[in-house]
Amino acid sequence: MENKMKNYAEINYLAPSDCEFYRTEGGLLGLKIKGEDLGRVALVRMFPLRNTDNFISVRREIRGRSDSRVEYGVIEKLSDFTGEQRQLIDEELTRRYFVPEITKVVKVKEEYGHTYWETETTAGSRSFTVFDLNSNLLNLGNNRVLIIDVDGNRYIFPDVTKVGEKALRLLEIWL
Repeated sequence: MENKMKNYAEINYLAPSDCEFYRTEGGLLGLKIKGEDLGRVALVRMFPLRNTDNFISVRREIRGRSDSRVEYGVIEKLSDFTGEQRQLIDEELTRRYFVPEITKVVKVKEEYGHTYWETETTAGSRSFTVFDLNSNLLNLGNNRVLIIDVDGNRYIFPDVTKVGEKALRLLEIWL
């Protein structure tokens, strides 16, 4: 039992000298570790809200099981990677963690447990629906709030006190 726990607790930190990130033929992120081609990999921030540039899990999907991934290792510090390797990592993380900032709430309506939003964001106009604000609203502190829509898209209020009176009254219930 102790040996099994030790295997779970050990972390394989990936050194830049052992890794070669590349783009696959389909434009996805691939990785070779010490010359072994792992193919497509996914990067997952272990602390996505508070420590975004450290502890990045490098995982690969088990063939035929999209709900299961194998972790190959952890990038302890992104700053250890430079040049093209860092650029590939940054591009993948930006794609995965695309979170537009809400700059203006145009309209918000609550109906039957769903909240319908029309907003202006740093990525343009966005309309989205949130089910159960209690479960899909995260107070990040310093008036910052993360909201997750029914499709899993994330949006951030950089300062929730500036969203307008109606939206603020709705959000205050859940904060």
